[in-house]
Amino acid sequence: MSALPPLRLTPRLVEKPWGGVRLGALGRALPRGILVGESWDLVDLDPQMTPVPDPVSRVCGGPLDGMRLRDLVRSSAADLLGPSLAGADRFPLLVKHLDAREHLSVQVHPTASVVADYPGSYLKTESWVVVAAGPRSELMLGLAPGTTPEAVEAALGSPDIVPLVRRVPARVGDVHHLPPGLVHAVGAGVVVAEVETPSDTTFRLYDWTREYGRSPRDLHTEQAMASIRSAWDVNLSPPPPVGHDGLVVSSDAYTITRQTTPDAQTVQVAPRPLVRIVLTLAGRLSVTGLDEDLRAGELAILPACWDGGITSEAGTTWLDVDVVAPG
Repeated sequence: MSALPPLRLTPRLVEKPWGGVRLGALGRALPRGILVGESWDLVDLDPQMTPVPDPVSRVCGGPLDGMRLRDLVRSSAADLLGPSLAGADRFPLLVKHLDAREHLSVQVHPTASVVADYPGSYLKTESWVVVAAGPRSELMLGLAPGTTPEAVEAALGSPDIVPLVRRVPARVGDVHHLPPGLVHAVGAGVVVAEVETPSDTTFRLYDWTREYGRSPRDLHTEQAMASIRSAWDVNLSPPPPVGHDGLVVSSDAYTITRQTTPDAQTVQVAPRPLVRIVLTLAGRLSVTGLDEDLRAGELAILPACWDGGITSEAGTTWLDVDVVAPG
């Protein structure tokens, strides 16, 4: 057996004004009277990077039960992450589920050039897979054809930004990749699983205060506009959604492969150069070394040093998320 077993983690639930209760259907124990917008299923952030308290996952079950992921990275980075990341001091990815009862704020994440200009911001690349959606639900990704930077700048902070944002149908199973600088929002009625680089920097353009009667939150119009301008071509031509199995995202930080097994199967896995995450979307995965199967909405970290079997029941769909070695 490997020096490190597969790791299940305890989700960290985050209240949001736009949140709901549908993450309970994915096995989250939701507190009463709280609108849970996000389940941080794998997180290892420094506290200064986020207003969320205690932003570090803990292992759930097994011989390392209760151990902080940060401490495990620091003590066993080569075994956990892989030899090329032996010097890392935190886990290189963040994984969430989001439940949008209402529209999320229209927002953008900083590009590398904006991070350099605004200390305290952190680069963020993310990818969504649509887990649930209403019949008319939409995602907001990029800007409508013909939009100009001047029109966006004039509309920041007001409902005038809404018609400038490109909308696409939210279809269950579609995967969307969001490079830094892409204007975006999850629309009402949508649940997504989100894979991203470890950052909680979000610049809000508009927060739907008039439509939903929300209490005003800070907007970040200067930083948002700088981010949008530095990724203007991406905003006018966002990456298209991917709706099939196979490699669905390839980025500088991670790759995502979606797999579906029509029949039950077992695959033997040898140690790998880098850490891997498996996230079940439907059905059930059994992983050697885990006490419980992974059901829909649940994930496990497979350490780089791990070897064992992954058994999927018939009709199981899951994501393989592989960390990419830094260039």
